[in-house]
Amino acid sequence: MELKARLIAPVAACALAATGMLGAGAAQAAVPVAPAAAGPAAHAAQGVAQLSLQQLTELVTLRVHLEYPNARLMLADGSAPGGRTQDMSKVTDWRFVLNTGDRQSAVKSVQIKATLDGQVGQMTTYRSPWGGVAAIDGPTYLSPAQAYDILERAGHGNAYQYVSLVKPLVAKPHLQYHFSNIRGGCDGYAVNVDDHAVNPICG
Repeated sequence: MELKARLIAPVAACALAATGMLGAGAAQAAVPVAPAAAGPAAHAAQGVAQLSLQQLTELVTLRVHLEYPNARLMLADGSAPGGRTQDMSKVTDWRFVLNTGDRQSAVKSVQIKATLDGQVGQMTTYRSPWGGVAAIDGPTYLSPAQAYDILERAGHGNAYQYVSLVKPLVAKPHLQYHFSNIRGGCDGYAVNVDDHAVNPICG
């Protein structure tokens, strides 16, 4: 889907916090480098009430690829600003972490915060790659709402504040949505994107 975009004022860059990686081991600590150079640091989609997570991921990835063409998505995690919810359309605020894959650069990972209304914040760069998970390759057509429906049918239709898209480093990795009320916590459930299996995050 072609998105009409316009530049808006950049939003403040955010520090990349090292968190427990959702049952997949601890994430590596990241050390900030100077903020990325100015450019299309923020966008706003017009004529679209709310983007899908896949559309927002594509928008963010395009932004990062302008400076780091080999960057790969490692994590997308979202939150509902209003608190716990059973309505996944309220999980609007997302953080994307990508490893640059650039051996010649001191920048090994970047973070961008974005919202489903199409606002993409300024890129923050780090000297350490994001660890503890496998890269997310290719589009993810299962939406958070669809994953929550699977979770609800499995008997776990509680209200959650955080939703993460992540591929844990395990023997047989599955790309998963994690639903929890602690960012990066083990207090919720994981839904496999491929076979729709539901299991405790750290089970």
